[in-house]
Amino acid sequence: MIAYNFRTSRNDAGGQANEGHWELALSTPAKAYAAARLSYRAHRAPAGERVLLDHLHATLGAQFPHSLITSYYIALKAHQFVALTGRPDSGKFAFASAFARALIGAADSQLVVIDSNGWVRRSANLQAHDLHARFESLQFRQVLQEAMAPEQSGKLIFLLLRGLAVDEVEYYARRLLQIDPDGTRRLALTGFPADNLPVLPPNVMITATMHLSRRDHHLEAQTLRHVSPIALPAGLNPGAEAPITVPPVGLQRMLLAAAVRGNEARDRLEAILGAGRLRMLRPSASLAALLWRLGIPSDASDTAILNFVANSFTADGHGLFAPSDPWRNARRACDVAALQHALCHPACSSRMRREFTSLLSA
Repeated sequence: MIAYNFRTSRNDAGGQANEGHWELALSTPAKAYAAARLSYRAHRAPAGERVLLDHLHATLGAQFPHSLITSYYIALKAHQFVALTGRPDSGKFAFASAFARALIGAADSQLVVIDSNGWVRRSANLQAHDLHARFESLQFRQVLQEAMAPEQSGKLIFLLLRGLAVDEVEYYARRLLQIDPDGTRRLALTGFPADNLPVLPPNVMITATMHLSRRDHHLEAQTLRHVSPIALPAGLNPGAEAPITVPPVGLQRMLLAAAVRGNEARDRLEAILGAGRLRMLRPSASLAALLWRLGIPSDASDTAILNFVANSFTADGHGLFAPSDPWRNARRACDVAALQHALCHPACSSRMRREFTSLLSA
C-alpha cells in the first residue's frame, strides 16, 4: 500500500550521505517552479473542481465525514502542509492515506511515508538534531528531487510524516520554509547557499499526523501562517480499508491548478464577494464569543484564514461548502479556519476544545 516506509535515524544508511549529490540534484531555480505552475494550469481538466470534491466524497464518505474531507482538501490547497491532530486512535493516518489513494489509486510511487522510527518523545525532550532529522534525511530530499522530474509533471506526491512532534512542525514553519516575494516556497536545507535554496515542488502535498497532548497542545501563531491544522473528531472509526479504485483522469492536475495563495487569494475573494463584504467577513457570533474568551481577534484579517476562505471557492466563484451561496460559503470557511486555529491555542482548555468541536460538527 505504501510507497516507502522510511526510517529517519541519523545513523541509518539514508542519513546525510552523498550530500554533494543532492546539492546538484535539488538546485532548482524559481523559473522552474513558475514553469511548473503554468503547465498545471494549462493542462487543467475540463471538468469543474466540484467534480473532484464529489469524487472524494463518494470514495471516502462512507468512512469519514464530508465536512472533514472538504476541510482537508481546502487546507492542502491553502498551505501545501497540513497538520492532522486528534487522539492517538482518531484515524489520522488512515484518513490521510485513504484521501491520497482516492486521487492516485494504486500508484505507490506517489505515496511516501516517513515514520518516526520510535524516537519521537515529548517535544520538550527533543534534542536539536531530532528536530530536523526527517526533513534533512536523504529520503526527504529524494522525494523533492523526484517530484521535480519532468515525468512527474501533473502528478501529486503525497508525503505523510507520521507522528511529528509539535517542535518539528514549528521547525518546518519557522526555520525551514522560506517564501520568496513572488510566492515561491523554498526549503533552507543544509548544504545550500542562502541565495539558491531548493524549491518545494508545488506537486508535493505534505501531511503530518500529530497528537497534541493536554500538556503541549498548541501551535504558535507564526506556524499557523504556513501550516493548516485540521483536527479529527473524537470517536472516528474508519473501519476496514476501502478497496483501491482507479480515479478519473485529470483530478490531480485539477487540484494543483486550483490552489491560490497570498495576493492571488485576496484578489479571488474580492472578485467573488466584493471589497466591502470582504471587510465584513468574520466568524459567526457563537464562535466569536468563544474566541473572545481566548483573546483571539474575531475577524478574518489573518492571512492564513483568508487563504483558507479563498481556496474554499472554485475559480468560477462556486463555494465548496455552499455551492450556490458565496456569502454563506465564505462564512462557513471562515468559521472552520478560525475553529481549527483556536483548537491549537495554548489557552484552549479541554472544556473549550469540546465546545469548539461541537461547533465544528454542527
